[in-house]
Amino acid sequence: MKNSVFPLVDSNASVAPLLIKRIDAIPVSLPLIKPMFMAGVRIEAAHNLVVRIEASNGMVGWGEAASAPLMTGDVQDGMLAVVNQILKPLLIGQNALDHARLARICHAGIHGSGGPKAAVDTALLDLCGKYLDVPVSDLLGGAVHKELRPMYLLGNASNDDNLIEAVEKLKQGIQFFKLKVGVKPVKEEIRFTLQLREELGPFVTLCADANTGYSLSAAKEYLSGIADAGLLFFEQPLRSGDVRGMALLARSTQIPLCADEAISEIKDILDYHAAGAASGINLKTIKIGGMSEAVRAANVCEALGLQINLACKVAESTIGAAALLQLGAVINNLDWGISITNHYLVADLATDPIHAVKGGITLARKPGLGIDVSDAEVNRFRTR
Repeated sequence: MKNSVFPLVDSNASVAPLLIKRIDAIPVSLPLIKPMFMAGVRIEAAHNLVVRIEASNGMVGWGEAASAPLMTGDVQDGMLAVVNQILKPLLIGQNALDHARLARICHAGIHGSGGPKAAVDTALLDLCGKYLDVPVSDLLGGAVHKELRPMYLLGNASNDDNLIEAVEKLKQGIQFFKLKVGVKPVKEEIRFTLQLREELGPFVTLCADANTGYSLSAAKEYLSGIADAGLLFFEQPLRSGDVRGMALLARSTQIPLCADEAISEIKDILDYHAAGAASGINLKTIKIGGMSEAVRAANVCEALGLQINLACKVAESTIGAAALLQLGAVINNLDWGISITNHYLVADLATDPIHAVKGGITLARKPGLGIDVSDAEVNRFRTR
């Protein structure tokens, strides 16, 4: 069947083809500075997949995806197999500048597998941006934001540590926090949410994420108890398949609900909206299948009047962070913020790691993702 998606650059144009010569799928294990606790899991290291795509002219593009067995079902060995056995044969010898067409081919090439698709999609865009000497945001429609203010995740084993960390980060200029709940007894999480609001003050943006860790009754108890805490949103309290429960919960509270683990394709967004089960959506490239598909999903959200929170999985290196920033730059309705996670790692894979200054990141107009990846660091953390 003829593909209706036009290539990024017409085959008759004066720009020479950018032929894909080699694709390397590289499993890495990146240790966190300290464990991150969330419902059902303790994360001490990020088991990610790095994808390196080399063109016949020697130029290289990079992409990354985190394994997420409890969210996407992707594990590292599986992601490695998808790239090597499914996606790589589809792309070798193709013109990378036909990115839109190649993205659709990869999307149709295997069901699910959002992580490996995302890593490949990002690497293709990075390669094209470097070749055309434009940032990836230009390839995705053009930036509407010049600065983004990432949120900071609070997921320590003890709430005392959460409080100490939040106050310290506030002094550094961070004014946007997400508290991980669904881990401790509900009454304790209610008490601490209210305490955190009091300590941080009324002007700091605060939200909470249960990562599917609550029952319907526990979620109602939590929302009732923190009704005066001024949360921007409450993220995925119930298991991903419980659309009815989320809809019931949404009708019981004034606090907006955000769907995260439940969203793996655009149909899920439509289903949650139709049920009145969420006021906004957490978009992750590893869930939706790449930056290109995330732009399509963001356009659907905007048309439906849904807010967007854009996030990396805990934890992706500067490769994933740079991709998220380029994506965030083009999303108009990014009202619920952005979450990059490379600063939770002991070491990064880039020579110039991304970091916020006084709580914000100014987007530079550099080609591709705008970063330089260190081959030495990739090899250092390579698991095989």
